[in-house]
Amino acid sequence: MFNKHQKAMKISLRQLLFVGFVSTFTVTLTERSTVAFTLVPAQPGATSNWRPVSPYLIQDNLGNFYEGSTEVDTRLWMQPISPGGTGTFKITLGLWATASERGFFGWNFQPAEQELKGSFDIVNYLACGYSVLCGIENPGEPDPRDNGVGATFYLKYRPAPDDPQPGQQGRQLHWIQMVRANYGVGFPGGPILPGLPFIDNLAKRDDPYYDTAAFPGEAGEDFFMDRPYSPGEIAALSENYFEAELYLVEETTPVGNPVREVTIYNGIKWGWINKISPICPNNTIKFNGVCLPPQPTQTFSGTLTAGFNENQHQINGLTPGNYFYAWTKNDLPSNQCNPNTYLTTYNNNSSWDDDDSSLVGDGFASALAGIVADDGTINLSVRAANPGGRGEDSGDYELYTTVYDSNSAPPEIIVGSSGGGGVVFPRPRPGGTQQNPILPTSSSSGGWQIFNNVPGCRWYDPHTTYGFEFQALENTLFTEILDFPVGQDNRFTVSVADTILGEFSPGDRLNFVSLFGAGVSNFRITDIDPLIGNTKETAFPIQLAFNQQVGSFQMRAIEETPSPKEIPEPKAIVGLFMLGGWGIFQWRKIQQDKEP
Repeated sequence: MFNKHQKAMKISLRQLLFVGFVSTFTVTLTERSTVAFTLVPAQPGATSNWRPVSPYLIQDNLGNFYEGSTEVDTRLWMQPISPGGTGTFKITLGLWATASERGFFGWNFQPAEQELKGSFDIVNYLACGYSVLCGIENPGEPDPRDNGVGATFYLKYRPAPDDPQPGQQGRQLHWIQMVRANYGVGFPGGPILPGLPFIDNLAKRDDPYYDTAAFPGEAGEDFFMDRPYSPGEIAALSENYFEAELYLVEETTPVGNPVREVTIYNGIKWGWINKISPICPNNTIKFNGVCLPPQPTQTFSGTLTAGFNENQHQINGLTPGNYFYAWTKNDLPSNQCNPNTYLTTYNNNSSWDDDDSSLVGDGFASALAGIVADDGTINLSVRAANPGGRGEDSGDYELYTTVYDSNSAPPEIIVGSSGGGGVVFPRPRPGGTQQNPILPTSSSSGGWQIFNNVPGCRWYDPHTTYGFEFQALENTLFTEILDFPVGQDNRFTVSVADTILGEFSPGDRLNFVSLFGAGVSNFRITDIDPLIGNTKETAFPIQLAFNQQVGSFQMRAIEETPSPKEIPEPKAIVGLFMLGGWGIFQWRKIQQDKEP
């Protein structure tokens, strides 16, 4: 679970002193070979959702294509682990105890006298390749992720009558997990060095339990859930691995005993590996095991504007019948809001196709394949999605087209007739509409829902009742509210500090920079009654712009009606004119809208 928190990890001197000790003994200790406890299924698999392999295709910044595969590491699932754990686990747990608040002699870990007679049922076990939404199958998963590699794992403990029972009075059941991974160095509770085993509890020093460090709903006395994940394209272009040993334990400390006593029952090994290999030279694509020969790439660029603006591009002098592949890139330094592009051919009876399938960009760029027309031309059109809207509809883009020898290109890339057009490597992304908003990446104390490193100018939505408080994180500032959601309620009050900015409706746009001379770090939206959507994911989506392409912020529900003051006089004369003139215009607009 260390992948879910990416702040710098503080490492104690005692931990570092034992690195060599653990490394020396990790490969020398083994566990017993047979146990009576059972796993369901008996071999690697799952009773509900099982995906052993998740392949993907990815391109690096140099244009080279790679074939990746994230796989459940079936080598780990040989048999259940005996009570007490493996030798490596015992040493790692002992080192954790040494660095804990109580010290080494403040803990007494003992193997159970008898093995469990029940079972561990593996409900979900899925490998997650690049762009696969990982963790969505698990109940209550707080942080599904994509654009990385990993796996999702969900286990149910089903005890026999003589086994320790969940919820039984006087018994405290927990989970302890030991992890080895070659990624996550610097994450809280992550490895000190790649491959070094550690106790997976977010570096807590008061107890070694996974379930006390997990988010609510991730683990309990009769279930365990984890979604180890290495995010980003760099991870998807690397060979990563994650190996875990998971144990059911029971704390049996007598009342008043200064030494905490823990009984360790049976365990299981599980994990995943990621494989990556280059498949073709630059500017080529591999289909069905065949690398298409490299050809010159035509590159165009243009600027999209909101509305129905359309840019047309033509390539001449090509061999009729040759295959081509075209794609847009919208993730450019010049953009504050990366445009959601439509890409198609024209004069070829093709329809607009917004399949979000480009191999580059931030997921809202498109691609298609086709055949060079009889006159030796390729005619391509690019326009903005959702004409007339805001945010995702404006910005710069680049258009790339690669032409191939028709004798070498396989027919699988061709969709439709001359000119082509179709879905290639679909990568749908949330945030494009209020019905499919970006959800919080995590939560924190105080009711805050955190959106960490999310693309700007998209729709976002936590859960709320009356209103939101928005708080920027790190270097992010809010520059605009691009749109308000459409629903039964069409009046929302926006305030900054103790200043009411007015009431706003769907289709309105609020520019903080024009009002205050810069973006703001905090604002509120209230008078949300009733909620907009029928589900918690669409309760009150909002479209925001930041002072940068990617931003981080947190939101929380406002339970009571705030009492902000009327708009005060700005200290600066310029601010007075801006606020006064804008406020009069907004007041007149509201009065006209509310007249019967």
